[in-house]
Amino acid sequence: MNQSTRRKDSNGSYDGHAANDNTHAEEQPTARTALESTFFEEWKDHHEEVEDSSVITFDLMTRNALHLKDEESGSFRSYCASPTTSRSSLRTSSRLSEVQIHETGNSRYERVLEELTINKLNISSLGVVGRNKEKWVLQNCFERLCQGKDGEYVHELVLIKGYSGIGKSVLARTIQKKVETSSGVYVEGKYEFTSTDEPYSGISQAFGKLCNKFKDCPSETRNKISSAIKENLREEAFMLMGMIPEISVFLDCDESRSTGLGCITIPGGREHERWKYAFRTFTRILGSHFSPIVMVLDDLQWADISSLDILDHLLSDFQNPHLLMIVGCYRSNEVDENSILFNRIQTLEGKCQKGIFRLTDIELQNCDVDSVNKIIMSMMDIDDESETRELAEVCFKRTLGNPFFLIEFMRMLHSEGCLEFSLGLLKWKWEVAKIENMTMSTDNVVDLLKSRMSKLSNNVQLLLQYAACLGASFSISILEFVWNEYSRALRFGAEGGNVESMMKTAQNVQLVESCGAGELRWVHDKVQEAALSLSNLVTPSFRCSIGMFLFHGLDPIQLEKQVFEVADLVNKGGVTGLLDVAVLNLQAAEKARKIAALQSAAKYAEFGIAQLPMGKWKLHRGLTLQLYSLGAEVEYALGHINKAEEYIAIILNREDLTAMETLPLKKMKAQILATAHLRWHEACDYGLVILKDLGYNFVWSRALVPVQMLMAIKNLAKRVKKVKVEDVENMKVIKDEKQRAIIDILKLMKHLTYSANTLPLCFLCVCKVIEMTLDHGLSLCSADCFATFGGVLMFLFKDHAAASHVCDLAFAFQNRSGRRHIADTMHGAWAFVLVQTKPLHEGLHLTMKGYSEGVRDGDPLDSTNCLINRFVLLPYMMGRSLESIIEQFPKIAPQLEESGITNNILTLKVWWQMMLNLQLPSVRTATRLEGEKFRQSEEKAESNMYIGNVNLAIGELLLFFGEHEERAKRLLGEEKGKTYSELVQGYPPHGIETFHRGITWYAMARKTGKRKYQCRAAKVRKEITKWVKKGNPNAKDYDLFLRAEQAVLDKKYDKANTFYKKAIVHAARIGHLSHVALYNERFAEYRLEVHGDGDDYEYYMTEAMRYYAEWGAHGKGDLLKHELYKIHDA
Repeated sequence: MNQSTRRKDSNGSYDGHAANDNTHAEEQPTARTALESTFFEEWKDHHEEVEDSSVITFDLMTRNALHLKDEESGSFRSYCASPTTSRSSLRTSSRLSEVQIHETGNSRYERVLEELTINKLNISSLGVVGRNKEKWVLQNCFERLCQGKDGEYVHELVLIKGYSGIGKSVLARTIQKKVETSSGVYVEGKYEFTSTDEPYSGISQAFGKLCNKFKDCPSETRNKISSAIKENLREEAFMLMGMIPEISVFLDCDESRSTGLGCITIPGGREHERWKYAFRTFTRILGSHFSPIVMVLDDLQWADISSLDILDHLLSDFQNPHLLMIVGCYRSNEVDENSILFNRIQTLEGKCQKGIFRLTDIELQNCDVDSVNKIIMSMMDIDDESETRELAEVCFKRTLGNPFFLIEFMRMLHSEGCLEFSLGLLKWKWEVAKIENMTMSTDNVVDLLKSRMSKLSNNVQLLLQYAACLGASFSISILEFVWNEYSRALRFGAEGGNVESMMKTAQNVQLVESCGAGELRWVHDKVQEAALSLSNLVTPSFRCSIGMFLFHGLDPIQLEKQVFEVADLVNKGGVTGLLDVAVLNLQAAEKARKIAALQSAAKYAEFGIAQLPMGKWKLHRGLTLQLYSLGAEVEYALGHINKAEEYIAIILNREDLTAMETLPLKKMKAQILATAHLRWHEACDYGLVILKDLGYNFVWSRALVPVQMLMAIKNLAKRVKKVKVEDVENMKVIKDEKQRAIIDILKLMKHLTYSANTLPLCFLCVCKVIEMTLDHGLSLCSADCFATFGGVLMFLFKDHAAASHVCDLAFAFQNRSGRRHIADTMHGAWAFVLVQTKPLHEGLHLTMKGYSEGVRDGDPLDSTNCLINRFVLLPYMMGRSLESIIEQFPKIAPQLEESGITNNILTLKVWWQMMLNLQLPSVRTATRLEGEKFRQSEEKAESNMYIGNVNLAIGELLLFFGEHEERAKRLLGEEKGKTYSELVQGYPPHGIETFHRGITWYAMARKTGKRKYQCRAAKVRKEITKWVKKGNPNAKDYDLFLRAEQAVLDKKYDKANTFYKKAIVHAARIGHLSHVALYNERFAEYRLEVHGDGDDYEYYMTEAMRYYAEWGAHGKGDLLKHELYKIHDA
């Protein structure tokens, strides 16, 4: 038998056995109270193997700080170690509890044993053993985040992987103290193996704990957060509250009911964007008050797709300047190339390589024998490694070095008497041979846990099985409800018992732990797994019966909160043909769709459909239609076109359904024809069929659409001019469902026909929406259609005044209808009208508002259109410095990549490469779109937007590097009929592209004197002159400069001098750096070529170089400097 004594003190004695030293004996107390004498007599009677009771007395009274309570005084009397006691002895001493002796006889002695901790394994204070390297890596990640090293990184992702029980979450907690001492906040969330379809479970836990951290903050801080939430989130805050109830710390729940904002309906495909915005904005707000935020998400292998999406969005949020660190823990043996987590990790690695955030991998292996030995020594407070080596080798063999398995194995040895502590000798005792023989078949930690649970009372075991069915965490009130009502109703053998006290027993044996007021959770998912397999009771049908009991027993509010858990319980029971199950899954699917958990919504809808009984259309028409419609919507949003078409066909083949009942499915079919099958014209025809079914047959014939369009535009233009902006405030709202449906389909037709390039039908659809608005009232589509109508008036009739008035009406309509379609309105109004009627700088605010509100509205197309205008097109058109524009590109690129809008992604890449090239020296490669950000030779896109952008970018490079002949050759060759202005008619850059094209024609006309160049130059100048006369404030310097160029051709040199100088002054006044530089360059060349004035040439060329340098075109400046030196040398 092994007998391991306590750790030695500094004098060489063991804590558990005094040395034969008179100096220690002299320290023994000289007198005892009657109570103390009685205690030690009883102690000696129970430890007959101890020969010298004075040793026990000495050890307990002088070396182990035993605290005894005097019954008469009620106070504690402490007996402490001598001043020479070692630090290890004090550690041992500190493990003796404060013992209260009130009983007599054996009960008093048993009470002492129960309250002592010296005779128990030290598990609660175990640290992380043998993980020094991993701890350093994790702490280094946190420190570099806080110190802001390596550039602009403010977000960190750390992935910790390893087998179950390996210590992933324990390792993550090693930075908790460091986070909190850095004024940060540390929170955790956990996913469940029983609820892999439950959306956002782990991340909502983490955010809930994050909100609770603010409960103790000063009221001033909470009020600031509350104001920020209401300002930036508004209805999204109450939407989040449905999933994260703890947000109520900042919001008034009654306010959410009074607003009714939760009733806003957004198509399923756009809900995803809306939730992305909500989580990002909420994180930014909290991060502005607590930074860094460290969020640990455990068991990511069970996370749903929606949670992984949110994790991705938080890390790639370039607008969040606050420090954020996400630590994800997952089981490496449960993640392979077919798992959603594996694919998401690959996506995150790709984003990391683009510099969006940092990603660090930490892999944990099982502990080796030495580490196992150190853990055992720590559990038993032993210093000498050799004493526990044999035991460690047995434990390593049985547990393979898995820390959680090791702890449970040691607990089992202790409870089975294979590992005992002698209170007489204060030694741990064990027999290695006995342990080896007894544990030959122990190879599963779940079996160990089940063995430990089996020692509890029958009621506690049964209650644990109920709790395991409720999830990784559960409410005591729900568990009590199941225990008191369900168990009694089905006579499962429950014989009373207080749930709270029974769960306290489970807590005492470290099976469950508290995780909030009235909430408990399993200490490890293996414990939950053990409880589920504790007996044959927990079968799929058992879980299903509990789920159905909760479905019928919970009140509507409770059921709404628990609907995913209840549905998961029921669905795993293998039931078929139960109408109640179909109703439950419809509720779960609807909630999942609202929170953009589309994968979960699809599964719930599919399961609900499978439960519908025979004769469903006749007996349960409404329920059946809802399930199929919802299933089609979410499958389409997920891109599962075949499944969506299957559901759609089932509904549309029914002849007993009305046009209004089938409308959502018909609309979806038209969208699928267009976006999935690219049959745009067929989709347009089907849209007309839908309108006809609704009784709205507005097209005379397809051949007469252009004529009908022009008549409609002219008639509406007259009507719209009479409508005042203030009249919009009093305009009624359309209430008729059929009229609203017609407008909705006309709005769809507007997009389908535009994409199909059937502009006459597109404009006619817009006219019909305007007409219905004027005749019947306001709808959600009114604002953006009025903005489009303004663009139509500008495009066809160049009527600046009418177009501007229509846009003012559009903004008034938008104020009435809220944020729905706001990005469409802002983009349409600015890009096609206001860019020609307002100064460019006014567009910065409008497009930024369109972007931010469009993101909230779940509109990726129009919001990213606004983003491109705000950060790419407008700054360039305004002549801002290239550096200031380019520095924004890495920040907006992730947003564009996320949107998946190919045209906008390519637009950024093309313009990014163009601006980088403008900074290069004037070499041949600078005028080619081949570089780090974009390579034209490798891109195969064919859209008009892409081709137009490429041609514009090449034209800009050739113009500014003075390659006018090459530019003219392209315009007359491969670009003929394909200039930006021709391919992307009316879009903002068409103005500057037209102007720069005119400069090329004038440069070639002056150089060659050929009439073909002169005619083209004059045509451009006349067009720009018309813009100025119509009131375009952004074309004045264009007009002045082209007039100067024309005056040179006409040999009216005085006028040329005047116009050149006026153009330079005007461009300088509005801060257009590139144009001031270009105008000075052209003026200098004119002064030298025509007048031979070297002084003027040098002055204006020097000015050109200065402005080119300020703009950022350093290579161009060097080229001009070289030319200037050549002139001097000549």
